[in-house]
Amino acid sequence: MVNQSIQRLYIDTGNLTEWARLNGKFSQSSTSELQNCIDSTLNAWKESTDIQSLKDTEIVNCRHEQFPSKISDDNLDELEIYAKVFVLNGKPDNVIDAINRVINDLGISKLHSAIISLPSTITDFDSNIKDIWQAMEDFVDSKKVKEIGVADFDLNQLSQLHEWSKIKPATNSVNLATCCVIPPDLVTYSKEHKVRLLTHADARADDNKWQPSWVVRYTVLIKHRGVIKRKGKALDLGLG
Repeated sequence: MVNQSIQRLYIDTGNLTEWARLNGKFSQSSTSELQNCIDSTLNAWKESTDIQSLKDTEIVNCRHEQFPSKISDDNLDELEIYAKVFVLNGKPDNVIDAINRVINDLGISKLHSAIISLPSTITDFDSNIKDIWQAMEDFVDSKKVKEIGVADFDLNQLSQLHEWSKIKPATNSVNLATCCVIPPDLVTYSKEHKVRLLTHADARADDNKWQPSWVVRYTVLIKHRGVIKRKGKALDLGLG
């Protein structure tokens, strides 16, 4: 068991492509894969950590040290790095924390792309989405992210965001499990406004028993080849 004084865990799976025990399991559902990643990382961390030494510790960084995330500097020019941030409580501060954590863990200066996935309960454009998007725009302004996008935005949400935003969404990633055919009006609008439509099969960023603030999935690709160099997950997990 994790020490009862610990109130929050930051979990970094490390490079999943090197996890021998996950070979052949990447086809499982995104929810099952996340659960497996959390369990495996926690087990490896506990085996290499003196839990008693954390007696009075409330916030702990839990990393899979055997498979580090950092990318060697000599490879950076050959890679493109993508991150998808599942913002489970809809707070801009969590977007900032998540992206900064990934950049720091990978040892890089910027991401090629960052996409935000919001819970289905966040529907108020003025109160929620604007603040989150402004946090994303700040990363582009500071040159930490090249392009930003959204996930599972319908036509109304996408058009509102596109009309209002200073930096327009470059992509909208649609879940084909819940939308077998992308609505024609969304396709037309996206073409007219140069928003690339992508597809995914991820679970939506909704509440669950872990009470995480955010979850990030990152992927490192070799430029112009589409070959996955490494991939991983990170999350900020509240236990209270």
